[in-house]
Amino acid sequence: MASVKWLERLVVTDRPFVGYDQSVDYAIWQRREGIPSLTPIGPIDVKASIARPAAGEAVPADSTYRVHGAAWAGEAEVAKVEVSADGGKSWQAARLLDQPVPFAWRLWEFPWRPASKGKHTLMARATDRRGRTQLLERDPDRRNYMISHVLPVGVEVRG
Repeated sequence: MASVKWLERLVVTDRPFVGYDQSVDYAIWQRREGIPSLTPIGPIDVKASIARPAAGEAVPADSTYRVHGAAWAGEAEVAKVEVSADGGKSWQAARLLDQPVPFAWRLWEFPWRPASKGKHTLMARATDRRGRTQLLERDPDRRNYMISHVLPVGVEVRG
């Protein structure tokens, strides 16, 4: 069941249910031996999101700006979050703010002091205790679901 809101009845079957939502809409391509097949979405991959600054936000120059957000690792623990202020050329460790809890977002922050005025691309990526690191680019086999790749946030430093 993709989204249970008002459960009125439960039907038990001896085989997986292949309704539209479960087998087509909420599904991703998985490749086994090069052959693609639609598979229902499963656990969310490790990921970090930037909450602030927002895309297009103006950030003051000559000061430290608190970049912050949240990271997810499902049943694993978020081990680290890294932030890039140069579009992914270099990465620096962010500070994890709370204790790891399975199946919960973990907050993080990064004190950013912009090196120059103008446009900058901020990025955040997470790694879990299993060593899985967030993908830098979108996997087209994930279709419109399972958006877990690094999402750049463009900001402008003004002074």
